[in-house]
Amino acid sequence: MAMTLYPWQEELASQLLAMRDELPNGLLIYGPKGIGTIDLVIRYARSLFCETPDINGEPCGQCKGCKMANACTHPDLRYVMTEAESIPRHIPFDPPSNAQKDRKIYREILIHQPRELTDFLNQTAHEAGGTRIVVVYPADAIRADAAATFLKNLEEPPAKTTFLLVAEDIDRVLPTIRSRCRLLRAKGPSYEEAIAWLKSQGIGDADDALARASGRPCQIIDEKRIETDPEIDSKIKEQLLMLSSLPKQVRDDLLRVLSMGRDLPLDRIAVKDGRTALPVAAVLPVIYRWGYDLLAVQQGLKPHYFPQYGESMVKILKGVKTEHLYAWFDTLKSLQRTVNHPLNAQLVIEQTLLRYRRMMMGKAFD
Repeated sequence: MAMTLYPWQEELASQLLAMRDELPNGLLIYGPKGIGTIDLVIRYARSLFCETPDINGEPCGQCKGCKMANACTHPDLRYVMTEAESIPRHIPFDPPSNAQKDRKIYREILIHQPRELTDFLNQTAHEAGGTRIVVVYPADAIRADAAATFLKNLEEPPAKTTFLLVAEDIDRVLPTIRSRCRLLRAKGPSYEEAIAWLKSQGIGDADDALARASGRPCQIIDEKRIETDPEIDSKIKEQLLMLSSLPKQVRDDLLRVLSMGRDLPLDRIAVKDGRTALPVAAVLPVIYRWGYDLLAVQQGLKPHYFPQYGESMVKILKGVKTEHLYAWFDTLKSLQRTVNHPLNAQLVIEQTLLRYRRMMMGKAFD
């Protein structure tokens, strides 16, 4: 289908296309990060302003509506996105009035954004009787103090206004927001699909690249774009790349440590790049996917993210209590909900690995 950006998106693209003429007030698309869902949703949102789309919803790219939407200047298309997600896509982001110059990029949707959205919704549509679209990403990273204002906008939208929300973890989206949206699940590629696509994109060691990105193929291409984008400041690039993945050597070392199970030495619980403690947002995805694979192996299945460690997982799981494994995995889910907060990264990861070690020794933990 022409609307798709990646081979595994045909089903989702078909579902979106079927809603084109009868959009709900709220549509929440959820699925793993790094599989291109937000890119498809942005493409879909822009296509809604095309004056002459083809039968598959493909925008012409030449009409006034397309040109304004692609340039992020269409008055009826608004983005509510974190700064970290806006920058790589060249979508304008206005920081809060009290933002300091020397600061880290924002990784949450802040309170001033839904407030500014209220002003947008109170205006009349540019085209008489036209549709207005609000793209929200990540919908599972809306700060608590911003959620109330955003929810009010979602509850009482003007006529012909649609919110397109994209989230990685649907459980982290407020129930009050979920209940007001139609839900669509975005499916990721199979291992074989991801490898074939990466090779088609000119990625040499596709297996290693996919493992480094913890099974998220689009992240690999996104990183290459960020690295070579002349419009992104070098200091910003460093922050964006650190947030998305671990350096190869650090990731490999972490996997070797996890594969030690109960024999994990206490002097290996720190995850650093040299002397620098890495942010939880960079380290946690690897540990989380390791935990996911452990649960699969314990149930007799093959590991999805780290198949090369399948035999090691079988070995270290001997004597591990199922309830302890699930309890440890639940702590990782809890950490995901606070990953954007300014926690002491080194202490958080060390505590996670200490709990992992106790769990592997057949012991409960606090």
